Amino acid sequence: MEVMVNALSQFIAETKYEELPEPIILCTKERIIDILSAAMAGSSLWEYRNEIIEASRDMECRGNSTLIGREETVSFPTAAAINCAYAHSVELDDGHKNAGIHAGAVVVPTVLSLAEKINASGKNVILAVVIGYDVAYRFARSMSPLLIENGFHPSAACGTMGAAAAAASILGLNQYQAAKALSLSALFTSGIMEATHSGQSSKGVMVGHAAFAGINAAIMAKNGFTAPDAPFNGTDGLFKALSVGDVDVANMLEGLGKNYEIKDTYVKLYPTCRHTHAPIEGTIALCLEHNIAADEIKRIDIGTYPIAYRLTGAAEAPHDIQQARFSAPYCVASALLGGTFGIVDLKGENIRNDRRIKISSLVHVYVDKEVTSEFPQKRGAKIRIELKNGTSFEKTVYTLKGSPELPIGYPELCEKFKNMAKGLISTETIMEICDKVWKFDSLTELGALMKLLKSSI
Repeated sequence: MEVMVNALSQFIAETKYEELPEPIILCTKERIIDILSAAMAGSSLWEYRNEIIEASRDMECRGNSTLIGREETVSFPTAAAINCAYAHSVELDDGHKNAGIHAGAVVVPTVLSLAEKINASGKNVILAVVIGYDVAYRFARSMSPLLIENGFHPSAACGTMGAAAAAASILGLNQYQAAKALSLSALFTSGIMEATHSGQSSKGVMVGHAAFAGINAAIMAKNGFTAPDAPFNGTDGLFKALSVGDVDVANMLEGLGKNYEIKDTYVKLYPTCRHTHAPIEGTIALCLEHNIAADEIKRIDIGTYPIAYRLTGAAEAPHDIQQARFSAPYCVASALLGGTFGIVDLKGENIRNDRRIKISSLVHVYVDKEVTSEFPQKRGAKIRIELKNGTSFEKTVYTLKGSPELPIGYPELCEKFKNMAKGLISTETIMEICDKVWKFDSLTELGALMKLLKSSI
């Protein structure tokens, strides 16, 4: 078995909850409540929220496991996949500060569905979530940005390994079994960036498949399946296929078991592609600092880095919710009019609004050398607003609210959860869920919490 898999499988099998630093435990609770917020939003707003359940029925995936924000139940691997799709579908899930991956949408639903099935404790859930994030992030940051440039979607591809690691942890696999689970997950890896250009609604399903595949890998390993000895660094391993073998394994494993990667997570405050967040925040800040009104603006220039330009820089007006979430001009125009960007800005009548379309046409996105030089360690934007009277203002933004450098606390994350769950579950239930997640390490089993997550209104 290759050195990397041996090290990671030992980390999965031998790490104990008691070894986790208190700040990491707190961070994990924040990750759980934040992903529950994203899943709640997806369960009520995603265009295919009902169709994915019907598809599971057609595939005879019946069972008693909880779907977040829904009344229906399905089998536990299917619940993980659907809850993951919900969490990723409306661009509100967390992500790594520079690796381009949304590990939480995969890892948290995977762990919760398995924990509900086997009656795992809150402490075991926290441990599994930490391990899942750690493994997913290490793969993604080591393969970025070449992974994306080669057309692979990190959240789906590296999320599969994260889900397998998390599943192996919650199932209590030994090191040999955990190694096989990781190796099998390499065989199951998939996901392409084309879903960010067309057919964007399938992006959530693609990432949901990573949860299903990770669980499948762990359960197959538990039942004795064999797997390649060198699934990643082998002659025809995953690194060759996805990143041309350009992976520094020593760097990937540095600090394993000591430097928990989950702490490098950012929170999304806007339901849009993360590459649009710096333009949104920079525009809002400039308007507040200089008291700028939308009608005074002649032109807005957004300097960004190549990947952001490719994914979000389209000049034409968006035609639907998916295009709107990946349109920096539309997001900036909406922020100018509303002072922020929220779920309401993704409604059809706003996307088709003539005033928003006109303001969007004033926004010009380009690749800026200075901003590009900071990528991927920093994902910023240079915003320049020119007024009709000839005055101009400029601001460069790198550090966003909700980032590891500028974090928001548990109360604010509970407020986000409240806003996403409102209309699906009662206010009393919302408060009870926030309280239970805060006291996650005292839970002896997950059944009661999972029942609270079902739609009750």
